[in-house]
Amino acid sequence: MHIARPTTSTLNLKIPATPRCSGLARKKVAAFAAEQRLDPDGAREFVAAIGEALANAIEHSRSRVVEIACWVEGSEKLIATVVDSGCGFSVVPEGPVHLPPPHAERGRGLPIMRRYSDVFSVHTELGRGTTVVLGRKLRPATN
Repeated sequence: MHIARPTTSTLNLKIPATPRCSGLARKKVAAFAAEQRLDPDGAREFVAAIGEALANAIEHSRSRVVEIACWVEGSEKLIATVVDSGCGFSVVPEGPVHLPPPHAERGRGLPIMRRYSDVFSVHTELGRGTTVVLGRKLRPATN
């Protein structure tokens, strides 16, 4: 899948698909979001959504590397992709996805990504990997 990315204001990360690398990736995304003047609540939610996509790629994809890219689209949206070259999956739930019951141990990733994103899509192909696209409208912080 090809997604057009501008050449200015971008963050590109390529990390090993291991949990020990995800914290640093989230910190870099948070710093990038702050540089783009995304409001603090929006930045926290954006980083949480990316963290969920990253956690899913690390846990489920069987990919060796995960790529994260962030950029500003126009002057309106902060967009990110989380891409793995792993196993992919056959069914992407469509429509609203609700959080599981509080006692459930799994199933929060996609609902959190959807809830915290103004732009959300998943593109996957068995044996070829998955791309998650997440975005937030830029709402400058008020002082």
